[in-house]
Amino acid sequence: MTGVDAGALVADHLALLAVPVQDGWADSEVRVRIDPGPAEPEAVAQAQAGLMTVHGREYGAPRRLGLDVATVATGILAAQGVLAALIARRRGLPVRGVTVRGPAGALQFVRHHLAIATGGGAFPYRPAGVPGPPFRTADGVWAEIEVLAGDDWAAFWRRLGLDGAGVVGAAWLPFVYRYLAGECRVPPELPAAFARHTLAEVRAAAEACGVAVVPVRLTPLAGVTEPWTVAPHGAATVARRAGTASPDAPLHGLRVVEVTSRLQGPLAGRLLRQLGAQVTKVEPPGGDFGRHSPPLAGEYGAAYLAYNEGKRIVEIDYKNAAGLAELGELAADADVFLHNWRPGRAEALGLDAAAVARTNPAAVYAHASGWDGISDPPCPIAGDFVVQAHAGSGALLHPPGAAPLPSRLTLVDVAGGLLAAEAVLAGLLHRERTHRGCQVGSSLIRAAAVLAASATAPWGPLDGPIETAAGHLVVGAADPVTARRLRAACGLPVTATDAEVRAGLCRGTAARWADRLPPAGVPAVEVPVGLAAVPDDPRLAGLLERAGDACWVPGVPWSFDV
Repeated sequence: MTGVDAGALVADHLALLAVPVQDGWADSEVRVRIDPGPAEPEAVAQAQAGLMTVHGREYGAPRRLGLDVATVATGILAAQGVLAALIARRRGLPVRGVTVRGPAGALQFVRHHLAIATGGGAFPYRPAGVPGPPFRTADGVWAEIEVLAGDDWAAFWRRLGLDGAGVVGAAWLPFVYRYLAGECRVPPELPAAFARHTLAEVRAAAEACGVAVVPVRLTPLAGVTEPWTVAPHGAATVARRAGTASPDAPLHGLRVVEVTSRLQGPLAGRLLRQLGAQVTKVEPPGGDFGRHSPPLAGEYGAAYLAYNEGKRIVEIDYKNAAGLAELGELAADADVFLHNWRPGRAEALGLDAAAVARTNPAAVYAHASGWDGISDPPCPIAGDFVVQAHAGSGALLHPPGAAPLPSRLTLVDVAGGLLAAEAVLAGLLHRERTHRGCQVGSSLIRAAAVLAASATAPWGPLDGPIETAAGHLVVGAADPVTARRLRAACGLPVTATDAEVRAGLCRGTAARWADRLPPAGVPAVEVPVGLAAVPDDPRLAGLLERAGDACWVPGVPWSFDV
C-alpha cells in the first residue's frame, strides 16, 4: 500500500516553482494547514462525500476507488491556497496562513452530481439496459468510445450492423449524459454488436465516422511526470497589480478571461472566481450548451450552475472577424487568458500564446488541454473516459480480477480542472516574482498521472463498503491502534481477523455503527444512498453553499489568516 500524503503533494508541486515547504511553512512566509489533522481516512472521505455512491451507481451498490482521489484533491486545493497567499503577499496583503478543510477535496468530484441531486430536475430519459462503454471486442480488448455528434454515433453503429431509433437512438441520450448522470445504461444489442468485431474492425468503423475508439490499458501509462508547466514569455514587463487583495479574496482585482466548455476549464475558472478573481466566461451566441440543459435547477442547468456560478458571461461569435476582434480585446486586457481549445485552434484564430503575448506581455496564458504531456495521443478527442482508458486508470481503480474500466466519476476532468487552476496560480506567482508574463500548460493526461501516483490497492475485508443489515458502512481502521479499538467496539478479541470483524459489522446496521464507532475512536460513516442528503451531514457544515438559490455545490475551500 503506497498512497499519497496531502502535505507531501503540496511540497512536491510547490517545488516546481522552487518554493520550499518546511514544517508546514511555505517559503518561510505562509503556514499551510489541512483541517482536521490528521485527516479522515481516504475511505471515509470517499464515502461521506458520495464518491462511492456515484462510482458504484451503475452496478447497484457503492464501491471504493483504489486511488486516493480525495487526498490528492485536498492536496491540490492546499497548494492553490498557498500560491494564492504568496501572490496576495506580493500585492500588499500580509497573509500568514491558509487552511483547507479535508473533506473539501472529495467534494470537488461530486460537484455537479450534488447540484443535480439537490436541484430538483430530471434527466430527459429513463435509464434502462446494461452498462455502457467500454465494451469488449471479439479479440478480447476492452475499448472506450467517444463521439460528439448523434449522426456520427448512428453511422458508427450502422457499420457494426445496428440500425434504427429503437436501439441505437435509444442509447444516444444515456451516452451523452453519462458525464452528468454517473452511469450509462444502453440496450444489450450494443455490446453484443461490439463483441462480434475485432478491435481493428471497430477502429476502422470509428475512423470512417469521426468516432474515437481507445483501447483500455491494462497497466498505468508511464512517463508523464510534471502536473503542469510554466514557460515565460520574452522580455521582462511591468506586471499588472490591479485592485487590492483581501483576506477572503486574495485574487481580487485580477481579470480572467475564460473560453472553455465541458468540466475541466469551467472548474478552473470557478476556483479562480472563488479566490476573488473577476472571471469573464466567453460563450457562443445563445450561450453554453449546458446553460439550459437538463437536469435543471431553477431556470439553468444544474451542472452549469455548479461550474459557472459567479462568473460574468458574455456571448461572442468569434468565428467572424468582429467577434474575433472583440475576443482579442478581452485577451489584451486580461491578467489570465484561459482556454481548452483543441491543438491548432488557438493558432488558427490568431490567439496562441505568442500572439496574446505581443499585445499583452504580462498575461498568464493558460491552456487546459487533453493530451499535453505525451507525444502520441490515441485520438484528437480528449474526453474524461477516453483519457482514463488510455492512462490505464481502471487498472488501479478496481480490485484484481475485475475489468479495468474507467470510473463514471469524471476523475480526470475534475483533477484536470484543479491542476489547471493551480497552473494559473503558479503562473501568476511567477509573474509577481519575475515581472514576466508566461504560458502555463495542464492536461487531463497529466491529471491522470497525478491520480495514479496515489494508488493504494485497498482491497482487504475492511477497506471498502460493508453491506450491513441495513445500509453500507465504511470504517477507517488501517493502523494498529484503531484496529484494536474497532475490535473492542465490536466485542471481539484483538486476535479477530478482518473477515471476522466484517462479519460482526454485517449483523448490525450502518446507521447504528456510524453512531457508535466514532466515539470509540474509530472513523466510520454510513454511505449515502443518494447525494440529496449530503448537505444535511453536520460534518460538512460550512463546506457547501447554494448556487443561484437553486441547488447545493461545494463552497470556498480555503480560509486565509492575516
